Amino acid sequence: MHIDPHSDPKAWESYFKSIIWLHYKPANCCDLPDSHGGDFGLECYTLSGHVFQCYLPEQSSDIDKLYKAQQKKIYNDIQKFSKDNVKELEELFGTLKISRWILATPYNKSAKLSQYCTKKSLKVRQLGLPYVADDFQIIVQTESSYSQEAFLLRRDSYQLSLNLDDTTVEGALEFISDNSSFLEKLNLKLPKIHDSMSRQEQIRNFLIQKFLDYQNLLDTLKKNWVDIYEIVYKCIQQRENNLVGMFMLAPSNAQPSKIMTDQIEALKKCIEEEVPTFKQSDLEKITWGVISDWLIRCPLDF
Repeated sequence: MHIDPHSDPKAWESYFKSIIWLHYKPANCCDLPDSHGGDFGLECYTLSGHVFQCYLPEQSSDIDKLYKAQQKKIYNDIQKFSKDNVKELEELFGTLKISRWILATPYNKSAKLSQYCTKKSLKVRQLGLPYVADDFQIIVQTESSYSQEAFLLRRDSYQLSLNLDDTTVEGALEFISDNSSFLEKLNLKLPKIHDSMSRQEQIRNFLIQKFLDYQNLLDTLKKNWVDIYEIVYKCIQQRENNLVGMFMLAPSNAQPSKIMTDQIEALKKCIEEEVPTFKQSDLEKITWGVISDWLIRCPLDF
């Protein structure tokens, strides 16, 4: 079972530490377990002078609340770093100078937070702490700061969580109304699926909802996970090319639905093998979306 890094704070901490270990390499990373005397307000640090504190906010939709929560987190933990745990950190770091204090969080949505980080950084520098470098800076980083490491982990180990909204019936109807010419090929196929006009309308609405969900998913992958998008797109193109070939070579009495079902199963298997961390619900969005896309675009007479 693959873990969703956004499911709880410990899952996020484990995920981001995995990113750090991949980026800096294990020989340069020092973990700080909290089970014996605490972790001094830090998750881990590197021998290059970077310290990390992980933080998973309770919500991200309200940017003002997110900013205030992240600001409070930085304030509290910089207090530990620069005042409360000075003696312990002197012993921990020795001659190492810390140049970066990094808040590792899934969201960075406010320039005001960067302003606050600079303000706090200058105050820490003024304290003259033996383990703080002259260019000490507090910064906020997300997994997108380490795109290659995040891609490897999301592909192989941690659940890919897209958190997409489903298309409503109203959204599908609006799309149908605005794209009648685009849907001509689909409309020609619907009578072969069912004789009833009302049933054809239900099927059309359903397929358009799935098509729009699929397009939204692809857009999200392309924007945030381009490497995974390219893997998925390649799998889809392979199956689409194979589908065309199967229809060209199939005997006249072949069942189109059977050919499509076989290709969809092959597509699902391909994606599961290449990106095993997809949620089942997102896999279903892809497979239903591909079916809808094929029915909309394919000129073949099913």
